[in-house]
Amino acid sequence: MDSPLPLLLVLGLISFSSAIAIRLPDPLSPLIARDLDVSVQAAALLASAYSLPYALGQPVLGPLADALGKARVMKACLAVVVAGMLASFLAPNYATLAISRAVAGAASGGAIPICFAIVGDRFDYAHRQVALARVLAAAVTGQLVGSVASGAIGDALGWRAPFLTALGISSAALVAAIIALKPRNDSQRKPFTLAGARAGYAQVLANPRAPVCFATVFCGGLAIYGAFPHMAHLFELRGVGGVREAGFAVGGFGIGGVAFTFVVGAILRRFGMFPMMRVGGMLAGAALATIALTQAWQAAALSFVALGFGFYMIHNSMQTQASELAPKARGSAMALHACFFFLGIALGPVIVGLGFEAVGPKATLLALAAFAATIGWASAAALTARGATG
Repeated sequence: MDSPLPLLLVLGLISFSSAIAIRLPDPLSPLIARDLDVSVQAAALLASAYSLPYALGQPVLGPLADALGKARVMKACLAVVVAGMLASFLAPNYATLAISRAVAGAASGGAIPICFAIVGDRFDYAHRQVALARVLAAAVTGQLVGSVASGAIGDALGWRAPFLTALGISSAALVAAIIALKPRNDSQRKPFTLAGARAGYAQVLANPRAPVCFATVFCGGLAIYGAFPHMAHLFELRGVGGVREAGFAVGGFGIGGVAFTFVVGAILRRFGMFPMMRVGGMLAGAALATIALTQAWQAAALSFVALGFGFYMIHNSMQTQASELAPKARGSAMALHACFFFLGIALGPVIVGLGFEAVGPKATLLALAAFAATIGWASAAALTARGATG
């Protein structure tokens, strides 16, 4: 018997819980640094400690999901995420915390990308971008809650309290997945083999639009997310706030993303995908430039709202394009999409940290702004040249 829980609701809860875990430590860097006796730069790299294993696990998780079943692989991954979150909460030192984050990150790669692959399987192309946007809304809301609540709770109760909260939400997502996610009766799967995995990726990469999709999400992850873990330290340097203010500011990104999901259908009907991507890049670039030049954290928070809206104008379009690269190997396609995206997210904080030390925050953020502004235009032009319609 089918579960009474609607599919998008369950996928949304899973995406929500995973997104909270991804962004959880961003505003907590100064608190973690002081408590565990490491530098703020090292604490900021906890974002990369999660994102890099997330990315590197994708080439395995995608074919496994195609071969063993997306629901089955997702449930196993969620169980590991719960264990990793528990270990993070209990971590006695920085090394244990980093390892726990890495384990949870590697497993979390079996959550959001597989949610998107399931949407690709169960919604036709005409309705898919809006369905993806609904699941995306839950993920972005998770980023919003993860940033704002993490900063506020951490400021009041210490950095471990947000990890405990996220542990409870991840556990609820695991229970919902066990109850509600069932394999499709019409699924046709082949046993997992390395040859089968290579064949699936060959199908994906044979599509001429694949390099454009993956390059776009890599650049977007690097340019947009690189500054997130450094905002609390930046506000402290400017003398305008710290952990709590950084949580609210970065949370603005989630507000912008959620706002986008409510109007994406209207934008697509009026303008189409490619014009939306071009505007999104310019909006993201303008937002990063404003963050670089403004001093007040409230102005930065408003800029993060615009940054989230502009970023998802591009990213949601890339999710839709990626879901059609290889319909018979959709799990592999969405896994590569996530792999390149999270490689960018993992590399971004490292580059931004080096930039802050070498040329200062303002010059670094202005360089990111110029880079972000070109992404939407370049990717739309490249996709058009390869026959994509938008």
